[in-house]
Amino acid sequence: MPRTRIGDIEMYYEVHGRGEPIVLIHGLSMDSSTWLNQVSVLSQKFQVIVFDNRGVGQTDAPNEDYSTEMMADDTIALLQFLKVDNAHVLGFSMGGMIAQIVALKCPELVKSLILNTTAAQLPAKAKYIVQNWLRMLNENVSLETRIREGFLWVYTDDFFKHDETVTASVNLASNHPHPLSTHGFAGQVAALIKHDTRSRISQISVPTLVLIGGDDIFIPVEFSEELAGKIPKAELVELERGGHNCWMEFPELFNQAVMQFLDSVTSSEP
Repeated sequence: MPRTRIGDIEMYYEVHGRGEPIVLIHGLSMDSSTWLNQVSVLSQKFQVIVFDNRGVGQTDAPNEDYSTEMMADDTIALLQFLKVDNAHVLGFSMGGMIAQIVALKCPELVKSLILNTTAAQLPAKAKYIVQNWLRMLNENVSLETRIREGFLWVYTDDFFKHDETVTASVNLASNHPHPLSTHGFAGQVAALIKHDTRSRISQISVPTLVLIGGDDIFIPVEFSEELAGKIPKAELVELERGGHNCWMEFPELFNQAVMQFLDSVTSSEP
């Protein structure tokens, strides 16, 4: 399993397929293993790079507050290590915040940008929610209860209509081979709380897809509308179904929207 030294951490990463590079950046507490439904599709046409952010999975988790700026530097350094000089960048939630900063710091590195269920600044209610998740972890609330509570904010009613689906998803998360550490989660929560690119996102100059599930209650659609309104070359696509984890719950809809955007970007090249 490939790991490399990136600044002060050892980072886990994977590379799948061949073609133009696309890097997928995950959200709070998640690792690269949950991109399975995207890697299987995107790797048929692209070189797909996935990795574990600092604080989760098989990447080191320094016991300190993180920032999206710091995590963007991690992403940039990984691409430099892999000798990738131009890539499509897809970020989900916190990963979308990291992706914004990658595009701002190194526009020459980013061929196109896909911002999925994210924001220039986390909504006030969402800040309260993630801080409450951290409080539950510190108070030793059971893992199963924390997982079930988290699901309430990221999945649609359709997900909860099938008890066997919910139970299978809880069991999968509960038995993750690389469990989340308290300090790693706390570090990522700090990064989310501090993120604010509202005054800078108009400087993003690359073609951008802002993608949102219409039923997202964690980061509501108006925050995606703000991104699409301020980024000059952005288009907003609202999926007909899907909440915050639309890419997991409705992967076919999500992957289709992503592939259509990537096809439009590559077909418009001279």
